[in-house]
Amino acid sequence: MEFRDGNRRLLPSRTLALILLSTITLGIVPRSDASNPDAFRERILPLLEQYCIDCHAEVYAEAGVVLDRFDDGGAASRDGKTWLRVLDAVEGRIMPPADEPQPTVEELEAIVSWIERDVLLSRAGASPPPPVVMRRLNRQEYDNTIRDLLGLDLKLSDAFPADEIGFGFDNVGSALNVSPIHVEKYLDAAERAMAAAIVCPDVEGMAPAELIGLRTYPLPIDGSVEFEHTLKPGRYLAEFSLVRVRVAESVPPPRLVIGFGSDRRTVEAVRVQDETVVYRYWLTVAEGDDSVIVALAPGQSESDVLGTEAVTALAGGDQRYGDDRGLHVDSMVVRGPVPTRPEGLPESHLRIVVREPGPGDEGRIEAAREVISRFADRAFRRPATAEEVEEILDVFLLAHDRGESFERAVQIALTGVLVSPRFLYLVEPEEAPGDRPLNDFELASRLSYFLWSSMPDAELFREARAGTLREHLRAQVDRMLRDPKSDAFVSNFVGQWLQLRKLDSVARDGALFPGFDDSLKAAMREETERFFADVLRNDRPLLDLLDSDDTFLNQALAEHYGIVGVSGEEFRRVSLEGRPRGGLLTQASVLTLTSNPNRTSPVKRGQWILQQILGTPPPPPPPGVPDLDEGEEAAASASLRERLERHRSNPDCASCHSQMDPLGFALENFDAIGRWRDEDAGIPIDPSGELPGGIAFDDAEGLKRALVETSAKKFRRTLIENLMTYALGRSLGPEDYPTVEEIRSRLTGEDDRLRTILMGIVESPAFQHRGTAGES
Repeated sequence: MEFRDGNRRLLPSRTLALILLSTITLGIVPRSDASNPDAFRERILPLLEQYCIDCHAEVYAEAGVVLDRFDDGGAASRDGKTWLRVLDAVEGRIMPPADEPQPTVEELEAIVSWIERDVLLSRAGASPPPPVVMRRLNRQEYDNTIRDLLGLDLKLSDAFPADEIGFGFDNVGSALNVSPIHVEKYLDAAERAMAAAIVCPDVEGMAPAELIGLRTYPLPIDGSVEFEHTLKPGRYLAEFSLVRVRVAESVPPPRLVIGFGSDRRTVEAVRVQDETVVYRYWLTVAEGDDSVIVALAPGQSESDVLGTEAVTALAGGDQRYGDDRGLHVDSMVVRGPVPTRPEGLPESHLRIVVREPGPGDEGRIEAAREVISRFADRAFRRPATAEEVEEILDVFLLAHDRGESFERAVQIALTGVLVSPRFLYLVEPEEAPGDRPLNDFELASRLSYFLWSSMPDAELFREARAGTLREHLRAQVDRMLRDPKSDAFVSNFVGQWLQLRKLDSVARDGALFPGFDDSLKAAMREETERFFADVLRNDRPLLDLLDSDDTFLNQALAEHYGIVGVSGEEFRRVSLEGRPRGGLLTQASVLTLTSNPNRTSPVKRGQWILQQILGTPPPPPPPGVPDLDEGEEAAASASLRERLERHRSNPDCASCHSQMDPLGFALENFDAIGRWRDEDAGIPIDPSGELPGGIAFDDAEGLKRALVETSAKKFRRTLIENLMTYALGRSLGPEDYPTVEEIRSRLTGEDDRLRTILMGIVESPAFQHRGTAGES
């Protein structure tokens, strides 16, 4: 018995293929094992000794797989990693080697069913699920979150580095690293987002009103200077200048109060000798305020504010200074008023700035605190703590105290929110070691990033605050799938599971395939996404994905398929009754991305079916194997099928190609961009073939029927594994396979639906728990 990690050897034996096909795809489970108290010792261990131990004993184990160290079923079943590798080898049809004795059908049935039942299913509840890695938002999730948080579709992530792929998906935490360039781009994006979302007052074009002229007014030590004004109520940008005339630099800077009747700012003059310093502050004129006031800071004695030397100097007690010595208010100019809610403010501004600043520092601070608290709650996807709000408020105060407007200070503070790890990462705090259920806010985020690739909406937040999300989970999933935002799930999951994202980079020989352009590629992808979405949202049978009698086309794609009667750019449901199409395998998107630039590729198409549909990817070709002869002379002398048959006469190639080629040849009537054809270069196409186990088919329709009849179990399991990986953002381990098998067992009769899989995932402990480090 042989297992290999890298270049794995597959068997061409029809007999063994039949054994494996019947075992894996039909799921035959011997009844005798079910009641045996130790099926491993009684039935499995003797088989291992007969077929496996020679290559997998502890002292010389091939590929590190040791199978002679288990005394009983209890010890064996605890090593889930090993048996998943065994199962993978079985499903990859690489055991035992062709030159070794072969197990009987019943013996292989016993091994496979024991792994599935006694190893995988028996682990249910035995240990907590593995943890989901704390991960950052990927680029799609970042853009969607900004869109739903601000109400602006800015596509800021176009400037970010590309996301890495892990286990087939770009939302897997272990692959989503953060580089220095990410940090720089996140800051740029946050600044752009807030600049677009919040409108700052534009007063530069407003005529200035001079309240105090250019002559200087000494500030008396024992009082204040007041100037009358006739300004309307509202906010104004005030520019005023102070000058310290002939006061020694050793005198500390004075603290002053300047402003209107009910809105005054306390400022501290800088140490400048005989020079004017200009200050800019935003101040509010309230109804009834009719004067500008400049005074020493109240509540302190002059000596406390200025120091004894300053008091003496300003009061005239120091004869070294003339009569003009002291502090002077040089001038004051204002621009405004700024309307409280000017017309034309964007929805993003109104969504964020939910409260206008009141007069005085306290009014501004309270308004800012409310704006920040509401925004942080949504950005962090949970209630922000008081400490977090105060940290953000400190940034607001720093900006506002240096003279920025209320809106600009809010912009600066909220920019900090958008570069916080609490926003950029999906965080599940480790309050204590070990596993725990997610709280409702954490569960809402997992759910929304699974089905929407974005943040929770107001209804999910309401359920989380009320603590009722788990109680209403099914209703929420149904609601979320009806929402147009679930298009992101369809696009992101289907685009990666079926590898449709690669379609964007597909090129074709223009002379051979005129008319193949970006518009046609976009239509191909949209057909597949709409078809998958229809199976999901309309609760169609799961196996419609493999074979169906309808699809979704617009005029361009219908003409590409040779179907008449479809006009316009809009996609609509089109019957395929009586046509050689139906299901994913015969859609132009799949057929195109699995072809070469100038011809079809039965090998790529067969490999795609094995990997994406059946979950048993063949190994990479061994080194040194020559490529298929693509020369003109070779192409003219033999059909592609004949050339591939010669190619796989090489023993190193035969085992893989015997699996891939029949699947790919069944699709040869479809050219390299998915159009129907009967001939290839004048040679009639032969799409017939035979699957392992002697299952023959005549064409693509026959292949689809064979897959539905013999490989439905494998297809369902592959789809569940991919959906769980996408939902959890991590690879699956042995602890997850009880969930996989439990969900698969639900897929019968009326429950053979995509929605059944999704509900099984979101209701599972793996989805609803934080998890803990374990065997995976």
